[in-house]
Amino acid sequence: MLPIASIAIIGPMELLRPDVAASKKLKPRSIALDESISWGCSARGWNCCVDKTIAVEPYSLIRLRHATGKSSQALINEQLVTLHWQHGLLTGALAHVAYESKQRACVFYEELTNHDIRRIRDDEPDRYSSLPLAVQQAADRDQASSYRVAGLCGVHTGRPEACRGFPFQRKPDWETRPDESPAVQLNRCGTCALSGPTTPREVMLDNDLEEYWRADDAWRRVKLYLLSHGLADTSDPGYAALPITPETRAELWVSCFVPDGLPAVAERFPEQWQRPLDLEGDREILRIVLTNALDRVDALVAEVGADPNALGGDETTEPRPQVDRLLDPARVMLPLLAAA
Repeated sequence: MLPIASIAIIGPMELLRPDVAASKKLKPRSIALDESISWGCSARGWNCCVDKTIAVEPYSLIRLRHATGKSSQALINEQLVTLHWQHGLLTGALAHVAYESKQRACVFYEELTNHDIRRIRDDEPDRYSSLPLAVQQAADRDQASSYRVAGLCGVHTGRPEACRGFPFQRKPDWETRPDESPAVQLNRCGTCALSGPTTPREVMLDNDLEEYWRADDAWRRVKLYLLSHGLADTSDPGYAALPITPETRAELWVSCFVPDGLPAVAERFPEQWQRPLDLEGDREILRIVLTNALDRVDALVAEVGADPNALGGDETTEPRPQVDRLLDPARVMLPLLAAA
């Protein structure tokens, strides 16, 4: 069993300060996938990286390991990713650091001035060449004063699903709601001078989201299964919890976020996070993680002799998710293009 002594699970997550959150709140609006829009990324990060709670699901954590060269255990121990209980379920999020006077930024957010760009050009030519052209050009602008040019992501290649889709979000249950839009827009970001003609579908697909969507769909179903089988950490009197120790409950949930602690992962994929990208390996690791969680909860229910239908809350008992089908790379993630 996975030791959890070194894993800190914080209490209910501190929300963004009301004064800041209220000023940036935007009611999500439904948006057609193929409608013509004008959109572009300025690479400043002030909308997507500041004053946002960025969720980290198990697959996002697996991908973050490659971008940082750190194991999942190290990412949590170093408090780069935090775990907390929310509505009785364990969830993850990127940590925050102080930003300006009253705001917070993602722990991986790096803000650059025109002076910084000039230094990077002189000292880190490879990195400079990877920067967007609009950012590079700041190196030759007014050097008498300093001004902010860009906000860069330190884990851009392994950034979570929430970051990749911003400011759009796919509805995971779009197949069950054929008469509704399958996506929403969460923020006005992207309407700057650098924007150009595109569609929400193109914006999302250009950010390689399909693998994340499949993984998140699978995780959502596994969470519902655990919830309906009494694995939530809640004091709600209307919820029938599985009679196990708090340590066992926490350990099962934590195992979903610390894949490197599972023997099957450690044996088959030793130090796999040191590879820059391994899509097939990451998919298999997630399959092992989710299957392990399902097998363990089934074993716990059988061990205590509980009736699955008598566990959980008012929701019906979820059927065991078909993880292989949900993670199948051939599974369609968005409605097909509208007929011309």
